[in-house]
Amino acid sequence: MRIKLSPFSADEILVLSRSGESITINGMKLDFEGVHDGAMLPATATNCSWLYGPIERVAGELTLTVRLPHGAMASAQSRFPVDIVNPQEGRIQLPTDFDPKPEQPEVSWPDTIGSIDWSQMVTAEIKREAAAAQHLAGVQAEIAAQRGAADSAIAPLQDAVDLDDATEAEATALKAWKKYRVALNRLPEQSGYPVDIDWPVPPA
Repeated sequence: MRIKLSPFSADEILVLSRSGESITINGMKLDFEGVHDGAMLPATATNCSWLYGPIERVAGELTLTVRLPHGAMASAQSRFPVDIVNPQEGRIQLPTDFDPKPEQPEVSWPDTIGSIDWSQMVTAEIKREAAAAQHLAGVQAEIAAQRGAADSAIAPLQDAVDLDDATEAEATALKAWKKYRVALNRLPEQSGYPVDIDWPVPPA
């Protein structure tokens, strides 16, 4: 588990504790065991305002970001805290400026179970599908752009041929551009499409 700290100026107290894959924030327990590897859960899926940014699991490591209050005269350590990696079970030690001073009374909150809207979780499969769809859209846009260039090149050459006014060079160029356009139209038939594409070379 990796807990990133996002400091902000406020006269508030924050107490964190860990139990397995669960984090308790000021008495609110949130269990993130359901965040599978490669998945992402937005902070808005929880009812906890202390969480900031996505909750993710990458290569087995659960990562989340917690907002941490600090005073006006906080030290650099408190303003630019390092990540807390693999905290032990129980109370998590925070940078000194964030923790209550020893002479202050211990603050306690009623134990509650935080709700999580799991329908907002983006799984690794959803990410792969979205990436594949985005890649396909990019390939289709590139094909359309190259097809447009071919159409523009073909039109005046075709006019010259239709009017029996084409030179030998123009007739040869027209044939080359048409072959190129046919090759573009056949790209989706390639076995590696749309990931591995053998793009045709446009006529010189």
